[in-house]
Amino acid sequence: MVILLLLFSLCWSLTLDEAISIALRNTSDIRLSELELRRVEQEIKKARARILPSLGASYSYRRLDDSLVFGFSPRDRQEYSLTLTQTIFNKAVWDSISLAKKQKKLQELILEDVKREVVYRTKEMFYALVYKKLVLKLKRDNLKYWEENLRFVEEKYKKGIVPKVELLRAKAQYELARAELKEAKTDYLMSVEELKAFLRIDGELKPEGSLKLSFPANLPPPEELERKLLERNTSLRVARARLELARGSYRLAKAEYFPTLDAFLTYEGFTARSFTGGTKWIEGYVFGFSFNYKLFDGFGREANVASKKIELLKEQEKLRATLYELRKELRNALLSISSLKARIEATQASLRASEEALRLATERYREGLTTYLEVLDARNNYNKTVESLHELLYRYFVLVALVERLTR
Repeated sequence: MVILLLLFSLCWSLTLDEAISIALRNTSDIRLSELELRRVEQEIKKARARILPSLGASYSYRRLDDSLVFGFSPRDRQEYSLTLTQTIFNKAVWDSISLAKKQKKLQELILEDVKREVVYRTKEMFYALVYKKLVLKLKRDNLKYWEENLRFVEEKYKKGIVPKVELLRAKAQYELARAELKEAKTDYLMSVEELKAFLRIDGELKPEGSLKLSFPANLPPPEELERKLLERNTSLRVARARLELARGSYRLAKAEYFPTLDAFLTYEGFTARSFTGGTKWIEGYVFGFSFNYKLFDGFGREANVASKKIELLKEQEKLRATLYELRKELRNALLSISSLKARIEATQASLRASEEALRLATERYREGLTTYLEVLDARNNYNKTVESLHELLYRYFVLVALVERLTR
């Protein structure tokens, strides 16, 4: 598929590939997804920190009242400690690390899915813009045709060849053509603004030139497309990753049933009164283990595990629904493409016939061999056929882009 959209100087020159490149750089959805991925990467570091040794220090100073000073307690009491703690066994810590990695994988897939969606939306808006540009050109040609016709009828009216009613009809048709051109131009400019806002382009964007599409598109067989859908579709891969994340959350909730074991090493010191009445420091090491197990918490663990189990079942159902929805979307798109292809080929044949009918009606009217109504019908039929062909091609290539979005 080749799309060429040429611009004159002093304006943006924009092809489809350039539009996609700009969208991938500027779209807010992609930027937000990239920031979320960076946040998730920090969550992995945060989870890993729980298995690394921790080192803490503390110091305190207290001055005691005379009534509290007795025995070996000094008036000015100081204490300090330096503690090293290492987790030996904590299943929740290991499961949280695994869960953080799954979150990162999910966010990477979400980012890729967002990019695919941005590419599809860019193609859709770009095709709409070019379609409306072709319609605008058609309306300009139509106005030119009816303008020339009005001059011709005016000359014949001045010579007394045609009645006034035909002159009024020619003027009415000319004014209608002007109104249609203005409407088409407004619609086209609105599409330009929509594309500029999506791409975040400042300044003036005035695409000029013609659109060239290779028709029909060369698509693989439906069976191969369905296989690619199952293997490559990013939305489906995101749904699978969400299911794995739900499994990880379920395992993390069950990890609360396991005990924890930590080791610690502390070097501490404090001041005490000596036998001579002075103050001295007492210092030394403390080494030990800490074994913890939660016997009962009011069924809080059970409720948390049950909740995570329900979330897991929900993600399983969402994955199943996503699969069937994407399959339906792909199959419907392929059916529509087949139907549009047949309609486009038929419309192309009708266009050739309507062009010839308009040429003959115009010549016959100028020779006085037919009525003005025949020319009017022939021109309207030609306009509708051309506009219909443009619309069918626009819809066709949007559907092709959708198939690419679903299978790549």
